[in-house]
Amino acid sequence: MPEFLKTPTGQAVFGVAVALIALIIIELNYRFFFKYLLDFVFGLVFSLLCAPVLIAGAVISYKRAGQVFEKTPYLGAKGKIIYVRSFAGINKGIKNLPRLLDVLAGKLSFVGISLMCLSDGALMDDKAMERFGTRPGIVNHLVLRGDDKLTFEEAFALDRRYVRRRELFTDMFIVLKKIVYAIRGEGSLYLGETREKSYGETLLMRGEITGRDLEKAEEHAAEAVKSLSASKTRSEERRVGKECRSRWS
Repeated sequence: MPEFLKTPTGQAVFGVAVALIALIIIELNYRFFFKYLLDFVFGLVFSLLCAPVLIAGAVISYKRAGQVFEKTPYLGAKGKIIYVRSFAGINKGIKNLPRLLDVLAGKLSFVGISLMCLSDGALMDDKAMERFGTRPGIVNHLVLRGDDKLTFEEAFALDRRYVRRRELFTDMFIVLKKIVYAIRGEGSLYLGETREKSYGETLLMRGEITGRDLEKAEEHAAEAVKSLSASKTRSEERRVGKECRSRWS
């Protein structure tokens, strides 16, 4: 065996074996540790590669809007309120590139559930809230199983399924499929009814809630953001996030 490992064939076999063992270890621990580690590593790599574009975008934004970033509140992992960055004063193209920085900050993942506004969270039941067991992603996992007829309820069910599994090879396939969609110019039709309207707007259109119900959810979200702005402690963030998850009454 020692002599075999000294040969080119032996070294190749050994290298493949080590790679397979490493992949198995990563896969077994992916949802608990390696997903977060790989997000940070790739977030750092892509942020460095895109640094010239990020700098250019920051300069353009500051000149146009007097500030570099716009920060929009969403519900993140565990229902915690997160602020996601985008370039101010830029409408297309690189506008959302600063989300790479949010990946580095641990707010977003490369692959995950879709971002959800706070008022929609206030309208979701406890079962649907299980989707927040993982972080929102730059690439939406729904590209794998969604279609143009996808409803919010079906999307939430797929979200919960993704949260329970979160497998390395599944995430890799999701990214590859998203790249193929982008090359083909197929857009995001796979998001179905979740693509253009919010959950609250959809419920209102269906007649399942009233306009006043939607206003109450939006007021509740605004109060949660205001409360969070008044206190930046971690305990307060968790408390406000929990309040925002509470369903309107």
